[in-house]
Amino acid sequence: MEIDIVVQKMQVALEKIQRQDPEFYSKYPMYLKNEAEEQAIQSASENWQLPDEYLYFLKYYAPEAVSWSTDEYINLDIYGAKDILEGQWGYNYNPVTNEDISNWPDNYLVIASDEGDPYCIDLTRGDTVIFTAEHGTGTWDFSIAFDDLVDFLYSALIPPRFNDSEKAEDIKYDYYKILITGEGKDRIKTLLFIKKTLSCDYSQAKSHLDATPLLIYKGIELGAAGVEDELKRIGADYEMYKISLDEFLS
Repeated sequence: MEIDIVVQKMQVALEKIQRQDPEFYSKYPMYLKNEAEEQAIQSASENWQLPDEYLYFLKYYAPEAVSWSTDEYINLDIYGAKDILEGQWGYNYNPVTNEDISNWPDNYLVIASDEGDPYCIDLTRGDTVIFTAEHGTGTWDFSIAFDDLVDFLYSALIPPRFNDSEKAEDIKYDYYKILITGEGKDRIKTLLFIKKTLSCDYSQAKSHLDATPLLIYKGIELGAAGVEDELKRIGADYEMYKISLDEFLS
């Protein structure tokens, strides 16, 4: 997914800055990689009908809120799976009086805020167009800030001090595919992994496992590392191959 690519680009860029200028890197204490707990994802899904792209981001890259300052934002908080509910406080809900806030549009979900200015997705659209408005004006005058979640992440994660020869678009990536080749040490754990990863039911997961090799991941190195770690943890049999960009895109 394109989110994998943008996160990978930003991680590479931030690691480069860390090596070149540790003091400047302290402005970007972010590392998006860990997978969210299933309970947190389930809770978020039960409260809202989330767009697939945003749910994927929460699940694989944002288990908890991340905060940092850049030249683009004063103090940007991007809410994670564990705290997306609390992220709505002060916008659609007053936790002090335990009352809903009437002037907030019900269909707007706050996914981030910058010193009180909310960044939202409109849940009635089914996409990840990002809307924002200035807080403290008495009314919410929303406008489109970014065309989608990926553009928003680029704005948040690309350090503005890149020069022309260091643009994130110029960074090269390695691509991998991972195949599950057998049930491994624990058939149940492998089935649950397939069920969760492919968003299928248990009977479908069994069919997939019985028809191995099963392509379980194809993408950039960062995502492959996370999948491989999980497969090692559950003891599944798998094979991982480096692939070309053409095979990745096919």
